[in-house]
Amino acid sequence: MKEKIAPIHFMQHNRIRIQENLERYLIDMFSLQDLDRENTEHYGERTSEEALENQIDHDNIHGWLESHVIGNEKRLAALAGKIIETSDEETLILAYAEYGRRVGESLKGEIHFSNGQELYGYLNALLLDGMPCDKINVLAETDENHLVWHNVRDIHGRYFEELGLQGNLFYILRQSFMTGFLSAIGNIEYSLDIMPEFIVNSVTF
Repeated sequence: MKEKIAPIHFMQHNRIRIQENLERYLIDMFSLQDLDRENTEHYGERTSEEALENQIDHDNIHGWLESHVIGNEKRLAALAGKIIETSDEETLILAYAEYGRRVGESLKGEIHFSNGQELYGYLNALLLDGMPCDKINVLAETDENHLVWHNVRDIHGRYFEELGLQGNLFYILRQSFMTGFLSAIGNIEYSLDIMPEFIVNSVTF
């Protein structure tokens, strides 16, 4: 029985596309086309340019989306490892910041908020943290100029660790991306802290 595509599926597809474009950005910047061919062979292809309804598996919508989430995580970890090997970690961090800035520049005309709750809505539609049913992100605090949300568990680090990288590298790169993104849409400060129980994301504007 064919499943119906819901708004949350389009949102998840958009999150995946933002991360897949990060892959493309890194591949082009660091001339990693050969590694990209290996990655797609081992971890699967990126989504296509077609409309979601024309490419998704209507008999297994969740499985199709989840496979692309996992494939993207693995390809990005492999790209990160190669960039650190051939360049250095700081260069990779700066590349994430620049990509975040570019995404922010492309979206800032669509982002309008007057409090933390409204800003969180935009960020929640942007960040790929597993599948929606994983419920990774939980809003903790919000007011007119402040926002805090938690990642209730780490679902990213293992993809880096599988390749011999430090698991917390993902969060270093996430912080760099977010700093670049938020600087492009306004005078907004972001911090990320890894705590024993969860990861704390804080935004002040």
